[in-house]
Amino acid sequence: MLALLALIGMAIADNEAQKEQLEENNAAYDNPTTLVEENLKFSMEQNVSGTGFYADYKYALMPDASGTEGHLFNGVEARNKAHGSGKIATNSNMYAESSFTNKTWINGVYDENGEVIQETPDDEKTTSVVQMNENGQMVYSPLVMAIGSRYYDLHPIAFNALLTEEDWIKNRDGLNSLHHSVDQAHGLNIAFDAQSDAINNTMNVDENLVNGRAHFGVLQLVGIPVDEMPEEDSGDVQVLGLAMKAWKKPLIELDEDYVGNYHIKKNMNLYTYSDDDLREDPWLPCCSGGFMDMNYEDAKAFKSAKGIFDCTCFKVPSMA
Repeated sequence: MLALLALIGMAIADNEAQKEQLEENNAAYDNPTTLVEENLKFSMEQNVSGTGFYADYKYALMPDASGTEGHLFNGVEARNKAHGSGKIATNSNMYAESSFTNKTWINGVYDENGEVIQETPDDEKTTSVVQMNENGQMVYSPLVMAIGSRYYDLHPIAFNALLTEEDWIKNRDGLNSLHHSVDQAHGLNIAFDAQSDAINNTMNVDENLVNGRAHFGVLQLVGIPVDEMPEEDSGDVQVLGLAMKAWKKPLIELDEDYVGNYHIKKNMNLYTYSDDDLREDPWLPCCSGGFMDMNYEDAKAFKSAKGIFDCTCFKVPSMA
């Protein structure tokens, strides 16, 4: 018994000492019991100029670790492809980031006064972003180049590839994508910028096209409730029907093609946001709960007889 009392006394003393230290520092308690951090970053800047044949491919998938559909089925995604023969001069860069942080306080979080704010809170943050931009001039011309020795020195290789450029960016969380492509072009001057995160999906294009074809596409699908299960007697028909509706009946769809010589300037943005957080305060004394169920901040403001016994929310029924 004496040992138990001693341990209790030590715990109380440690708690009081912690509160005193918090009051002295005037800072919130920030020492989580568990801390999980994950981070992936990629960045690239390049400047290319010359004459010959070129082929370029860039791709990034940045998953959103706290998404609703699993680690590999959400976040943001981007792709860039280009090839051709002739003269090229481009400046481009690409940046991609995916990060995840989770903090848990088993013993609670305290404010600057040493009072418990939350008993066992959980703080989770995630980042999923990708950015691409390019400023380039490309002019097509067929080339004959002697590569290697012996046979290839006597039989040079002919490069005759018209200019091709494709840019595609997708927001998996928002179920939307933006697409731009150029093919069979003899000349292309392009200023391109695209980025995507958990809310915005943006693509800006300013280009001069010479004897080629340009395509622009926008797609916003209907959300599929992945947590909703089909009825017992319907099998998988309900889920398949939702998936087919999402693809065949999109909310937004754009499909444009231009063939010939064009100057095209287009700015596209898709903004999607939803908040499913529903909070209720069942502390109104005469309606439900009581003073002990109030949130901490509300309890400080209503710590009075009027706050406890206020029954203005109660309505007398017209009939018993």
